[in-house]
Amino acid sequence: MSVSGKREECVSPTSTSPPRFVITTIGGRYLAFQAEHIQGVLTSEDGEFLPAPVVKGVTYPVVNLAVRLNLVSERRWDGTEVVLLADGTCRGCVWVQKVHGILEAHRSQVLPLPAQFCGPERGWYRGMVLFDHNVALVMNTAWVLEEQLKGMLSRTELQGTESAVALQGVIESENQAC
Repeated sequence: MSVSGKREECVSPTSTSPPRFVITTIGGRYLAFQAEHIQGVLTSEDGEFLPAPVVKGVTYPVVNLAVRLNLVSERRWDGTEVVLLADGTCRGCVWVQKVHGILEAHRSQVLPLPAQFCGPERGWYRGMVLFDHNVALVMNTAWVLEEQLKGMLSRTELQGTESAVALQGVIESENQAC
């Protein structure tokens, strides 16, 4: 299996710069990721899924977005591309069928979700953009990475609990010594 990194582009948005999106396809649906959250794209020519990739010493846990969005396809994808995402200190990677490219849109071209999106999906998506005579749903990166964030918080809480238990043990042993 050959995995190669595509050129990483440092994206630092300003308040006046137009929004930029990386347009992808998962399960036949166009999804857009805000370019400012993209850390890179990896490719695999044989369609084999990889465990959590490590890039420049940073691990990107796998987010199975196709399952979370119920976009599971019966057939195996011919090629696989992995989008590396980051939001603050939270990181993850999403397998996509195809990365179509970067779309630079005027703010007025980023459309709000229609009224039909009235349930929990309002938290999944930030809006819509038109792409190649189709609509791409703009993903909420915080929602995409929330499982990783929950995992980080639970590990931190667990470490804090272990530290508190260890500290309690030290205090008790010192009290017995007195």
